[in-house]
Amino acid sequence: MTRRAVEAIIGKATLDEVFRNALFADPDTILTGYTLTRSEITAIRAIDSESLEFFATSPGVLKAQSLLLQHHANGDAVPTR
Repeated sequence: MTRRAVEAIIGKATLDEVFRNALFADPDTILTGYTLTRSEITAIRAIDSESLEFFATSPGVLKAQSLLLQHHANGDAVPTR
């Protein structure tokens, strides 16, 4: 399902600064690995990098990122629901 791919891309771009920078520097290369419709590619390419950067560095997202890192460091599985 392409909706999941869009969610995965936006989620990863929010939590992973390296991926986020690569997405905005070379979206064609980054998006090649995902199954997306033309309209989804257009929508992702239209995301404003400054807005996503602002969101990614907001306190709530930074807290979520910290918790995810703790789970991964402890070898804990992150619940999917």
